Amino acid sequence: MFALLVILVVVFFVYVKVSSKMPEDLGITEGVLKSCPTAPNCVSSQASSDDEVHYADPIIYTGERKATQLLIESSMLNHSDMKARLVTSELGYVHFKVKSRLIGFIDDVEFYLPEGDSIVHFRSASRVGYYDFGVNRERVSNIRALLSNGSSSN
Repeated sequence: MFALLVILVVVFFVYVKVSSKMPEDLGITEGVLKSCPTAPNCVSSQASSDDEVHYADPIIYTGERKATQLLIESSMLNHSDMKARLVTSELGYVHFKVKSRLIGFIDDVEFYLPEGDSIVHFRSASRVGYYDFGVNRERVSNIRALLSNGSSSN
């Protein structure tokens, strides 16, 4: 019985590792981030506003665009509860790969700061699994709280 349990655990971790390939179509296409899948493991400010599972209001910020993006990057990279790695960073767009500590699930977290608007669009989605137990929504809420505290003003 113990051997069967060990085999199941090993198979699970192999499945997570193999299934965690980065989607090829991330980024901004004509001002829009990739759509969320049907699974409830994604949150986006660009989902339809009547989609209660996936939609969250975009983040309004004050101050300079570059300073706001640097604050987001710093917060994501220095947050003690997550292992975030910067994948792409260019003015107006940033993509992180966030790995859960215990099992190693990977989420893709993107922020889009359109030029001329004081708004941050985002998409935070799990690569594997169906439920995320609210992790992606909470992550975005933390960034929203950070920016609403006026920390991005210059």
